[in-house]
Amino acid sequence: MSSAVAPAPDEPHPPPPEPPWREFARAPLVPLALAVTVGLVVDRYGGMPTETGWVVGIIGLVVWVIASIRGAESAVVWLWIAAAGLAATYHHSHLRSFPPNDIGTFATETMKPARVRGTLIDEPSRYTLPKYDPLVTEQKAGTTNTLVAVRAIDTSEGWKSATGRMRVTVEGRLDGLHGGDLVEISGRLWKPAPPSNPGERDYRAYLLDDRITAELRVKKSSDPVTRLEEGWRTSLFGWLGVMRGWGTRSLQESLPADESGLAAALLLGDNDALDRNEWDVYVRTGVIHVLAISGQHLVILAGFVWVVFRIFDVRRRHGAWLVMAVMIGYTLLTGARPSAVRAAVMVCIVCGGIILRRRIIPANAFALAWIVVIIANPTDPFTIGCQLSFLSVFVLIWGVSRWLALRSLTPAEQLIAESRTFSENAIRTVWRLVWMALAVSLILSVINAPMVLAWQNLVSPLGVILGPPLVLLTSIALLSGFSLLSLSPLSEWLGWLPARITEWSLAACEMLTHAAEQIPGGWVYGPSPSPLWLVGFYVGITAMILLPSPWPRRCLAALVVWVLVGLVVSYRPHTSDEARFTFLAVGHGGCVVIETPDGRVILYDAGTTSGPDAVRRVVAPFLWNRGISRIDEVFISHADLDHFNGLIDLMKRFPIGRITMTPTFADKSTPGVETTLAAIDRHGIARRIAVSGERFEAGGVSFDVLHPPAEGPVGNENTRSMVLLARYAGHTVLLTGDLEGEGQGMVRSRPIGSVDVMLAPHHGGKIANAPQRNLSGDPLPGLMAAWAKPKLVVSCQRPGPTDHLVASYGAVGSMVWDTPTTGAVTVRCHATGLIAESYRSGEVRVIGRGK
Repeated sequence: MSSAVAPAPDEPHPPPPEPPWREFARAPLVPLALAVTVGLVVDRYGGMPTETGWVVGIIGLVVWVIASIRGAESAVVWLWIAAAGLAATYHHSHLRSFPPNDIGTFATETMKPARVRGTLIDEPSRYTLPKYDPLVTEQKAGTTNTLVAVRAIDTSEGWKSATGRMRVTVEGRLDGLHGGDLVEISGRLWKPAPPSNPGERDYRAYLLDDRITAELRVKKSSDPVTRLEEGWRTSLFGWLGVMRGWGTRSLQESLPADESGLAAALLLGDNDALDRNEWDVYVRTGVIHVLAISGQHLVILAGFVWVVFRIFDVRRRHGAWLVMAVMIGYTLLTGARPSAVRAAVMVCIVCGGIILRRRIIPANAFALAWIVVIIANPTDPFTIGCQLSFLSVFVLIWGVSRWLALRSLTPAEQLIAESRTFSENAIRTVWRLVWMALAVSLILSVINAPMVLAWQNLVSPLGVILGPPLVLLTSIALLSGFSLLSLSPLSEWLGWLPARITEWSLAACEMLTHAAEQIPGGWVYGPSPSPLWLVGFYVGITAMILLPSPWPRRCLAALVVWVLVGLVVSYRPHTSDEARFTFLAVGHGGCVVIETPDGRVILYDAGTTSGPDAVRRVVAPFLWNRGISRIDEVFISHADLDHFNGLIDLMKRFPIGRITMTPTFADKSTPGVETTLAAIDRHGIARRIAVSGERFEAGGVSFDVLHPPAEGPVGNENTRSMVLLARYAGHTVLLTGDLEGEGQGMVRSRPIGSVDVMLAPHHGGKIANAPQRNLSGDPLPGLMAAWAKPKLVVSCQRPGPTDHLVASYGAVGSMVWDTPTTGAVTVRCHATGLIAESYRSGEVRVIGRGK
């Protein structure tokens, strides 16, 4: 029997599979895509002048034409050089070339009233009223966002022509407006803010990548937004916006509130359908890719559409044309994100191969998709979504497909398989599919992890297990959701079943992600790896995928060593001979990060009136930027939200050794205090009470508690603010919280001598820092200024006047820095002196000499 199926002795063995690098070597668009990438990178990080790029590009093209005519083999090299030069010029022009009347030239660093006319570029975002948050001092109003292509601006000389793109935020609704409409808007205009703290995202640069150079905010009412002309009917994006709005409303009518938001995000790319907390759940559990519009969605949709056409016996070539149309339409409908554009291009190329009956080279399709994404926006390759999309597809097509390929059965194994029952084969098939799904999830999670860590400071082992079931559930929801949107206009009854399937599958997604988020160790935050390490890691991955045997095994071993080296370097002790005090710019709030010489990290306060989100935007990025992954202790000055409402978010991102608070902190029966105390207990963090007269030591830095006493004083929480006097190497830093009233009087009764640096009480408020006046009305030192005689006063506050601070503290020779102006203030003290540095201006001052 075996001789009947065994190959003849002289039958040739099948040739070994071709190594992937040969496919890339044969694909003419691959080196072109690499050359374009080099041009982008050179301009992005080196700043190639426009003239240089044009010269390189034009010379390259001319030489290429001449060399091609002569038949020189080097001709193609000049084409690559030309592509690199033109790509650099394109990127440079996109980021830095604006006409003189761009709206950014009319905007200033501070808000000022303005009236602007322009065309809505896209559909205004969904208006969502924020949920009540017990940790927010000032509950935020619901806002609507949109982009405007500016046409004119009202100036003191009348209306002037203007151009450019402007982001508009309205506190309220923008009903009845669509992309393409001409509007007039009255609000406050300003330049997007640059970062104020180390590690903070550069919001100005983020908007500039989309050529947005100004922001306009409309306060409290949408009345100042007036439609001058209806234009959406003649605008492609206007029609797409209206269709997206109709789809969102249909989902809201057919599904419960929670599931309709998920469905709008999944089907239509409506990212405003979910609030930040809901998004964070999917981000932390490592499955945000199943929700955000990506290539996965387009491939599922393309496969579904293709199957439907085949069921109805549509010819292959006609079906390919229809699939291409669906892909392009859906990509535009959902905002043409880079990952969706990549998938649409690759699917369209496959369809084009079917139509033309031509064999497709996957590497060529991959390179062309990259080039199309760059043409659409040359800054997209520098975003996480684009990078992860192309990386994942590269690994899937040329790595996973080989690593997990099923080997051919031997004749004996074939006989055994044929002898099994149907149920046995079905069970084995299901098990194989589950195993393959988990293996793919594991491979992609491991390879993507360093990039995710670099962008989001997050590693999510949970995503390996959670990914496959969520991909299945969201795929079901995707297909049933499309069916719902297609059938519900015809009949409510026809839409009932797909609505229920969509609801149940998305409800299961919510249940799984929220349950998984509670698993200890399922997700871990940490500092980003260095760019050099990251480049080395992905060079190794590329080599492991493309090179033939035995190089993959060698590359894998090298990668393991490289990872171990990275771990050793990242967890080396951060020791120094200096203590650092960084007053972060968090707005009206406070967070002082203290780094002791032996590497310990202590925080004094962690909150702001803008809410807990400041931890995600400012505090955590600063700590990760400093390579910090653990907080040893947090001192909370008092029980006002703007000083502690970031604690819960801080606990999610960092292990905290201990939290020290005032005697009356837990006595303030507010939802914010109760929620925070419950979270502290849930995380098992030790608590202690600090009272005046105590001294704490940490790494050579001593902290004297000057206030409050074990009981009293009577008054609000500000009067009982914890006041710490930190000492190191003969230098002193005074931290005052919101100290005012009787509390200030009690503290001033204890002489401490002149201090080097002082945190202005109560965010630099006039009452807590008021200057005194003599009989002639001339300003005299304020009571706190006369008592502490600081050399430098740091005021953590909102943007606003500081004249009273200068009058109060300047009378004793103090220098005043406010964080809205200076950004974060870092004070470094060691044996030779004390140095203060302003992050935004780069100013450096020697405040005190060695003692």
